[in-house]
Amino acid sequence: MGLLAGEDDYFVHVVEHGVSLYFDLRKVYWCTRLEGERTYMLKNEFQPNQIIADAFCGCGAQLIRAASKKGCRIVANDLNPDAVEYCKESARKNGIDVSPANFDVQCGDAREFIMNLGMRMSESSSTTPASDTTINAFKLPHHLLLNFPLDSPSFLNALRWWPSGEVMDPPPRIHVYTFARGDEDRTEAEVAIDMVADGLLPEGGYSIASKFRGDYLNELGCNVEAREIRDAAPGKLVICVSFSASRTLLRRMQGDFFD
Repeated sequence: MGLLAGEDDYFVHVVEHGVSLYFDLRKVYWCTRLEGERTYMLKNEFQPNQIIADAFCGCGAQLIRAASKKGCRIVANDLNPDAVEYCKESARKNGIDVSPANFDVQCGDAREFIMNLGMRMSESSSTTPASDTTINAFKLPHHLLLNFPLDSPSFLNALRWWPSGEVMDPPPRIHVYTFARGDEDRTEAEVAIDMVADGLLPEGGYSIASKFRGDYLNELGCNVEAREIRDAAPGKLVICVSFSASRTLLRRMQGDFFD
């Protein structure tokens, strides 16, 4: 990023639907065009007081809005330490309790973060008192966001560490944002769904990958949906594929093919 004119000051204060965000444009990724998507998630996906997890949270616009407007509890991660600090500071300035029990944001590897969401739950069932109110005690998140279009599907294999023995009603909803190009047989949305399916349950040993695997995921209780988010380049779209991390899906990922 270079300065064309004006003062050498890249620190900004962005107000989005009544929520204030503070960050240095040189140090974090920011896309104003995603405001509509953030609003869609708040109106159509997130419910009051749910637990929202985000593996690539950035400066936290989606999470701060969810916590501020719907009282959602947040557990999030980003590899960029500056983004993590700006996320926490913006949350504080919006009057949000940033204690680990309410708004827990860490800096680390996204795959380990996703794995730990399930591993902490398994451990807490035997080691955490019933009175514990930490976010990760006893519960998986209601929603997990993977908004890293360049490579989000490759992180889905970390879900195999999530416990499959418990009945989750409803099961966690996973939202995967990915770049996709249509081909001779499939639309961009169908390509994106196949990318998600390959990330969850890769088809080892096949010389030609299968197509149209959405129906297979639905047979596992995934309730797959795909939405076009925005253009990224000519013929290239950002698609959000949402699916349920059903008990049957998790068992398949863990090698259990018996009903």
